[in-house]
Formats: sequence, C-alpha cells, structure tokens
Amino acid sequence: MAELTYAPIIERDRRFKALADLGCRYRNIDVSVLMPRLVELVASEHLKLLAESRSILGEDSYWLAESDSARRRLIKGAYELHRYKGTPWAIREIVRRLGFGEVKIIEGMGNKRHDGEISRNGDYAYGHSDRWAHYRIVMNAPISNEQAALLRRTLAAFAPARCVLAALDYRASSIRHNGRAYRDGRFNHGTA
Repeated sequence: MAELTYAPIIERDRRFKALADLGCRYRNIDVSVLMPRLVELVASEHLKLLAESRSILGEDSYWLAESDSARRRLIKGAYELHRYKGTPWAIREIVRRLGFGEVKIIEGMGNKRHDGEISRNGDYAYGHSDRWAHYRIVMNAPISNEQAALLRRTLAAFAPARCVLAALDYRASSIRHNGRAYRDGRFNHGTA
C-alpha cells in the first residue's frame, strides 16, 4: 500500500492518521460481518436469527408478524421499541408495526361517575376504584381470536408493568354478515 500524505493536523497526531488509514482498508472488510445490520438484504430464512439478536423473538411480537415485510419493520425498529417500552407510544407503535393499523388507547378505566364526563357506552367501569390501571385498545379492524391472544401477550411485554389490558375492542369495525367470515369460532362479536 502506498504511503499517503495527509493534512498537517492529521500528520501531527498518530490517532488521526490511523483513523485516516482505516478508510483505505474498506475493500478488505468482510461483508458477511456487516450483513446482519442490513435488514433488507438478509434472506427470509435468517430473519428469525436477526430477531433473536434484537430481543424481539417470542412474546416481544415476532410471532405475530405474518409477513416478511412486517418482520423486517419490527427488526428495524427493535431498539427504539425497547427504548420506549412501557409507554403508550410503544403500545401504539407495536400494533402499527404488526400491521393492525392505528389504535386508540383508553386509560384509567375505573372510578368514573355519572357526571357527564364520559359516555355511558361500556368503555369504562363505573364506581370501580380498583381499575385505575386498566386500559382498553380500540382497534380499527377486526382480529381473530388467535391474533387477539397473541396480541395480548405481546402488549403485556410492551405495556407498563402496572397496567392490565381490559379489552381489545373492535366494535366500531365489527365483522359484517357478508360471507367473508364464517361462524367457526375464529372471530367473536367485537371485543376480544
């Protein structure tokens, strides 16, 4: 390798010179070492290993991702999801990244009074002071009972430890009697 000449400020300090010489060695770097960091280029059969390295395998949502693109979105955002674990943002973001769309979170479901502050629609528990940590997630699309069970376990991993998921509510977008869903027990009537 030819000896390079650098600016005087780099020549004076051997640490700067070593850093500048590092740029000449890029073509000698083993690309297979960098591949796990490039999520879009990893083969589908290796996504599970990459998810495990980012601690999102199992209850931390990987089992709910139904497509490779959803899995890649989860892997890309794993560090940020873990950084904000225990916040409403993390709950919304994990549901969004799993492909269930936007959700509304209703917190503090207990100890409500009939004073006009809230609607009497079944979202809140009247007079139950012990349900202050309960929350409800209002979904924009119906989900199967199997998805609901998996989503409950995933949300337990991302929600604050003190919180209890009261319901996954999709009454606003419930299943219609149009022949697309059958009465085979896979779905229920609006709340999981």
